Amino acid sequence: MKEADEQEVYQKQRRRQAEYIGLTTFQIVIGWAVHDFLRIDTALSVGIPALLLGWVLARFREQRRTLEVANKSRILTDALESLLLMFLLAIGASLSLKAGVELLVVQAHLCVFFVFYFLGTWQSEVHWRKQFLSRLEYQAGRNYLLNLNRSVIFPYNSTFLRSLFRK
Repeated sequence: MKEADEQEVYQKQRRRQAEYIGLTTFQIVIGWAVHDFLRIDTALSVGIPALLLGWVLARFREQRRTLEVANKSRILTDALESLLLMFLLAIGASLSLKAGVELLVVQAHLCVFFVFYFLGTWQSEVHWRKQFLSRLEYQAGRNYLLNLNRSVIFPYNSTFLRSLFRK
């Protein structure tokens, strides 16, 4: 990668890290408000799998970013990943509520899930970049730079979304 490209990846990485810290902090604050509804064993039984899920999904996502920008399977996989994660969380929360679990207990465990998921994703992204980015071939590195969004919260801008429908 060229030095200018490395600098852009670094800037994007810094922005993403700041957003991960913000998202994690937000969930910790909400979780603290409902922490009386948590037990350490159930929190760990939710948190550890969430950490591992975040780590694994981020590894796959980082690898997909080396594909071409217009690669439809990459775009579709990213979208499906997000939708399936939301679907699984909604199903889990719905089943818990139907089983008689209090809403605040569900909220507390969702906060634990998100804290650990965001931490796993963040650390996996950082680890992947340190391990693989410098060893990528030029085109794969360039693809990675173009596919790496500045924002975790708002990953796609309107220009990008419109371009998908024009092709």
